[in-house]
Order: sequence, then C-alpha cells, then structure tokens
Amino acid sequence: MSIADFMPGNSLIKAQASRFDLERVLHPVKTANFLEDYWEKQPLLLAREDAGYYDSLFSLRDLDYIISSTDLRFPAVRMVKEGQSIPLARFAEDVAWGNDVYQGTIIPEKFYLEYREGASAVFQALHRAWQPLALFCRHLEKFFHHHVQTNVYLTPKAAQGFKPHYDTHDVFILQIAGQKHWRVYEPPLTLPHRSQPPDNARLRNDPGNLVMEFELKAGDLLYLPRGFVHEALTSKSESLHITVGITAFTYIELINEVMNGAIQSLKQEAAFRRSLPVGFTGEEEVSGELKERLIELVTDHLRQSDLGKVAYQLQQRFINNRGALLEGYLLDLPRLDDLRRDQCVRQRPGNVYCLKQEADQILLEFHGKAVSFPDYVEPSLRFILAQEESTFRIEEIQGSLDDRGKIVLARRLVLEGFLKLVDG
Repeated sequence: MSIADFMPGNSLIKAQASRFDLERVLHPVKTANFLEDYWEKQPLLLAREDAGYYDSLFSLRDLDYIISSTDLRFPAVRMVKEGQSIPLARFAEDVAWGNDVYQGTIIPEKFYLEYREGASAVFQALHRAWQPLALFCRHLEKFFHHHVQTNVYLTPKAAQGFKPHYDTHDVFILQIAGQKHWRVYEPPLTLPHRSQPPDNARLRNDPGNLVMEFELKAGDLLYLPRGFVHEALTSKSESLHITVGITAFTYIELINEVMNGAIQSLKQEAAFRRSLPVGFTGEEEVSGELKERLIELVTDHLRQSDLGKVAYQLQQRFINNRGALLEGYLLDLPRLDDLRRDQCVRQRPGNVYCLKQEADQILLEFHGKAVSFPDYVEPSLRFILAQEESTFRIEEIQGSLDDRGKIVLARRLVLEGFLKLVDG
C-alpha cells in the first residue's frame, strides 16, 4: 500500500519517468520480486559484466567536465581519507570578485593533488546540478513516494574513504567506473531511524558478522537496506560510484503526524482533561487501571483519526520539497506572447504534483506552490496531467475551454514551470 491509497478521491500525485528508471536499474530482477524479497530485508548484488551500463546516466567523462568546468564550491564537494575529512583550505579557496567573495571555491589543481595522494572525493547532492540524475531521482520518488538523493564518490587506487558504518536510509550503489572491494556485515539495529546514527567508533573495532564480500565492478548494482554495516576500498583500480539514498517516511513519521495533530483536539475532550487517579504513582493496582484507561482513550482517538488526511499532510510536505527542473525555461519565455493554438507542449520532466478541489477552485500544487484555477478548468487540467510524457497541441486540450481559453491556460502553466514548449 502506498501513500496514494490514503489520498482523497480528487487528489493526484505523479512524477514523470526519466530515461533511466527503476526497472532498468534492477534488471534482470523484476520490481515486484525486489519488493517481495529484498526491500528493507536483505542486500541485493547484481553483477552484469557490462561496464557501460550506466553511461546514459553518468560517466567518468561527465565528472571530469564537472570538476574542470563548473566552478564547484563547498559543500558540493568534500574530501576524506580513511574516515577523516581533508581541511577545506587544502583543496579550495575564497575567490574575490569585486566587493564580493565566492567562498569555498574548489581549485581543480589542488583537488587533484589531494586525490593523487589518496583522498576520496564526495560530490554531494549532485542530482541538484546534473539533469540525468535529477530525473532519475524523480522517477524513484514517483515509485517509492519517499525522498531520494544522490552522492557521487570518487576514490583513487589503494584507498579507503570511510571505515565500517551503516546508513539510516536505504541505498542503491551504482558502480560507474573502476571497481571496489566491499564487505557487508549484519545490522546491529534493524532498520534504524534517521535519528539513530551509528556508533562509528565501536563499528571500526567490531563491525559484526560478515554477510558478504565481493568486488563491485563497472555496471554492477548493490542494494543495501538501512542498518547493514559496510565498508569499501580500492586496490589496483580507481572507483567511481553513485550512492542513491532513499530516506523513507516511516510509521514513526505517521504516528508523529497523528499525535501532533491530536494534541489540540484532545484538549477539547473532557475525558482527556480529567486528572490522573489519586495515588497513581504509588499503587500497582492504580497504575494498572491507569494504563488500561490510557490505552482505551488513545485507541478510541486513533479509530476516529482521519489517516487519509494525515497521509495527505505528509504528501504535501513531500511535494513542497520537490524543486522545479527548468531546463529550457529561458528559451520559452520570449515565445509566449505569440503562442498559437497549434503550438506543441508537454509536461516538464520531473513534475511531482497534486490536484485538489477547494471551494469553487481547483488547485494544482507543485514546486512548493499552489496555482489556482476556476473549477470549470478541471477537465482541461486533468487532460494535461494524463498526458505525462506525451507531446500534444494546445488545441487538443479537452474540456469546455475555447481556443483562447486553452492558450491562456497553456501560457499560465508554462510561466509557472509546469509545461514546456516543444518544436515540431
């Protein structure tokens, strides 16, 4: 069951698929089999013997371009060696520009000096700057309805960036280039919450019982549920891999949302305003009655709670944290004044949105904002949303709008960053 199962009937959440999707990452394992046998249960290792499997997603050449040509700044990059961070001053500096300063600017020559001397580089949240990774994350978010992020790790030969540790989020490891030797150990804590980080000092001395040991080669995949202790090191080959992290909404978040909303409403109920029994701290019989009464009161309240509304609130938080992917937006703007009925449009890739009714308006929520339309526009909006990755002409929009109304609607959605213009 997914968040969508709790949604009100007039709500819709979607995200466009990227060219590189979950099914392709898991191949040849079927998605249903992955969920049944591996998700949150056990590691999955896929050896493909196909070094170029991820080329359309990311490559060593892409990273070379990013380092040499994009003027990276901290904290987009950090460097580590055997678990210790390399001081920023050793590979970055502040660059004056007029009266301003570009702080923490990565100096490629200094960066590569540290790399040659055994330091690993972590390119944090690279999906925010690299479109194929951004689209890939959105596709996974569409499927899981959980937050997805990426870090890219570059490790030189005969090096180890991190000592044994576990993550508090599930991860897919995509080996892009070179290879790494991995050791995976039993989890000391099953499915740790993000508020339960590992005791790395203890794990360095005692990582636990070894579960797997293997070489991860270019094109291979490793899935690790949160909590599995792991370490990786290189030998004769450098390594480049992507860590795709999935930070899950857990029952802890659901219960927290329920209880946060419950406190104020509980104050309105006399049963919850009654004092605790006299002597409740001193007598075992009274304490037992207190426990039974508390369970009764909380259970009754939970039965009356609207879980659909609570899940919807989590959904809103999820949608509002998804930023816009606006490649080509600047090119679309000057064309909007002369928009024609035969202009082709399509949804922007990576849209995550919700459509809902509110009084006499229909709200399209996406990119952290709510765009309102008269309720008679709803059929036209639903037609546009149903197209997903399909290109269509403005005149093909269904509903009661005339051609002028369709153009006005399309222009508004282009301006808001939901649609893009397509030639042809």
